[in-house]
Amino acid sequence: MMWLPSLTILSCVLSAIASSIDERTAIPSDILFQLTPKLSPTAKILLPSSPLWPNASQRWNELSRPTYSAIVQVTNERDISESVKYANLHKIPFFAFSQTHGSYFGLERFQDGLGISLSSLTRKIDLDKSGKWATIGGGMKSKDVLEYLWKRGKQTGTGGCGCVGAVSPALGGGHNWFQGQYGLIADQVLEFRVVLADGEVVVVNDKKHKELFWGMRGAGHNFGIVSEMKYKVYNVKEPKWSIETFTFKSERLEDVYKYANKKLNGKGDPRLLMWGTWFLNPAVDAEKPIVQFQWIYNGPLVELKKLSKDTHALKADAYSSVEVDYPELSPSLGYAADQYACQTDGQGNRLLRGIDVDQYDVKALRRWYDAYAATLMKEPAFQTSFCILEGYSTQAVQAVPDKSTAFALRGETLLFAPAIFWGKGNATLDEKARKWSREMYLAASGSSKKKSYVNYAHGDEPVEALYGYEAWRLEKLRQLKKEYDPRGRFSFFNPVNPVSRKHSEM
Repeated sequence: MMWLPSLTILSCVLSAIASSIDERTAIPSDILFQLTPKLSPTAKILLPSSPLWPNASQRWNELSRPTYSAIVQVTNERDISESVKYANLHKIPFFAFSQTHGSYFGLERFQDGLGISLSSLTRKIDLDKSGKWATIGGGMKSKDVLEYLWKRGKQTGTGGCGCVGAVSPALGGGHNWFQGQYGLIADQVLEFRVVLADGEVVVVNDKKHKELFWGMRGAGHNFGIVSEMKYKVYNVKEPKWSIETFTFKSERLEDVYKYANKKLNGKGDPRLLMWGTWFLNPAVDAEKPIVQFQWIYNGPLVELKKLSKDTHALKADAYSSVEVDYPELSPSLGYAADQYACQTDGQGNRLLRGIDVDQYDVKALRRWYDAYAATLMKEPAFQTSFCILEGYSTQAVQAVPDKSTAFALRGETLLFAPAIFWGKGNATLDEKARKWSREMYLAASGSSKKKSYVNYAHGDEPVEALYGYEAWRLEKLRQLKKEYDPRGRFSFFNPVNPVSRKHSEM
């Protein structure tokens, strides 16, 4: 059994949806009397005095968090619309969220506004009679969508962690286990129902609001709140998934990633993923974090072992393998909704990054590893932290025309993600974690034109790193912003018009 204290939560990270306004006032004391009659009977308005408040306001990351004066737990699209209209009428900022895993530092700029919780938008997923697409509510979890479809012989791209929302990752692109076969989650979307900044509800697809449909798939959190999403599903052709895990001491880092570079030719099996994790494992190395290399394959283990024959020649310090049905893939890797990496318990701080590259720069990886290990070994509070080197198959992602969506990173093959875990309540550790995270980010990126997956961004990256260095991309996004959100109501999660750059000075 692999010793994995805190495997990746990084596919768990959601694209938050938020708002800003030039003028703001306190939430009226009579909000219950004013807003309640406009909402559905099952909706709830929570105030800080409510016994339900602690659970409703908890976040996966307690470091960079918004604060609310009230939270509306909506149960349908109309509730979202009415909540937005109420906030606009009273000049109150609003922030909509589903499963609360985003850790962008700009969230801390949202103070004392109206929270709009989508977590109750979990109406049963609808599978179309054709079996080619499904419609899901904006608050559905990835786990619930996966299990519903699996029981009906269907599958599609969802976030790697069972605890995250099924819709939110699509707004930032949406990496997933199937992207070599089907593409990004955003590539599966046929239609959104979106509540805009003024409370209007619009249908967004390749015929209606076509330009906004482009922007929603890669920068969607800048434009509205998704109440519902329709997207493609596929027949389950191969139910089995296999994992081979090769564990090495850190001295072998260069050997492992020089080998990995040889395998990154873009012409391999689209069902095969290359994965890596660095973390403390005293059973293999009592002094330094280990380097773990994994093959993840949509097929039986006997087939994977044929593909990985040369990997065994590296002579790992430890080895394990497992074959499971698809619903057990995430739990086998430590990403299940009830496992440590997913927990939203209000007790811990988590800080993560996204660094996109097209190959392993071995010298940069060594600098990153050394920066990671140096602090990890000195500070016991950080010792459940880890680093992920995500290597999804990209064939179907890169088959989609680069200009067809706002997602700007189709050419990147690899996604690196340092994830820092520590307890809350220590400001010195908080600042140390931020500086450590940036040190690893700078060491690993290895390029003057840094690129960062939107859903994993911390907030001190250049806006071009998230939305593309081509001038036309930002120009188009900013024109859409002017048209659909001219007052900048959605500006607290990786905005296309950055509000503050203060952490870039760290």
